[in-house]
Amino acid sequence: MKKSNLFIISAVLFSLTLASVSHAYWLWTPDTKKFVNPKYAVKDSPKEQYEWAMSFYDAKDYQRAATEFEKLTKNFEYSEYAAKAQYYSGLCYENMGKFYIAFQNYQKTIDNFPHIDNMDEIVAREFNIANIYAVKGNPKILGTDIMTSMERAIEIYKKVVDNSPYGKLADEAQFKLGEAFKKVERYDEAIVAFQKIVDDYQSSKLVEKAKYEVATCAYKSSLKPDYDIEPTNKAIKAFEEFSQENAGDDLSKEASSTIQRLKDRSAEKSMSVAKFYESQKHYESAIIYYQDVVDRFPDCSFINTANAKIEELKRKKK
Repeated sequence: MKKSNLFIISAVLFSLTLASVSHAYWLWTPDTKKFVNPKYAVKDSPKEQYEWAMSFYDAKDYQRAATEFEKLTKNFEYSEYAAKAQYYSGLCYENMGKFYIAFQNYQKTIDNFPHIDNMDEIVAREFNIANIYAVKGNPKILGTDIMTSMERAIEIYKKVVDNSPYGKLADEAQFKLGEAFKKVERYDEAIVAFQKIVDDYQSSKLVEKAKYEVATCAYKSSLKPDYDIEPTNKAIKAFEEFSQENAGDDLSKEASSTIQRLKDRSAEKSMSVAKFYESQKHYESAIIYYQDVVDRFPDCSFINTANAKIEELKRKKK
């Protein structure tokens, strides 16, 4: 028997052995002189591969469709079908509920094919995915928190704005970015996000709400444990400016109420220091802080107490 025939028989036997072991079938290809598994093979042309992938997509076999579209983008990356395949990969994962992987594929479509025709649709899909994560619970593996849903929402909202800074969703995505920062108590970053709407999207219907949120986040920041008077003063100033610009509307009334709470909090700090000095019988120092309340916060809720304490301690001094 000729050596070539022996080699062919050996190859067939080897392929059968592989099939029995791996539960996948392998074929010998004379052109490449290699064993190949049709499961991992790609069609001869990008058009054929695209139509093959679409057949699985139309049948709602999204996992197999995603695999086939990814083969196309890998093997025919410069073809006219590559952009569509990359986009459909995102659609497949979105249909499977694998939203973050879907976002990554959509973003790859934008990065690799910035002139794709349906750019607005892709950005809108990313925006919707960010909205899902903004209200979603945090995923856990073995009871341990991994990347939080809000962190993913923040990442995606940023990309929506970066991808289309003057698109129809840009101002809303920017506002929701601020809201996401606010929810995780990253107030300084929230202020920057909301202020960007005021500065960059002046015709947006969200401008007034953004101004109010700038003041609100300044207020929230002032309530943190590392409290000092400066953030509170900034918050008061922001709310006062907002109230002056929007006198009469509902948000302005709420702002006025918040200003009063901020002033009360600032006055309360001085009151606490005054009471400490009073308890130590350092009446002169206590009077200074009670007087600070009277001078700086004449309409605060502590004003009557502060005035009464000043008169009381003056008598004690005598």
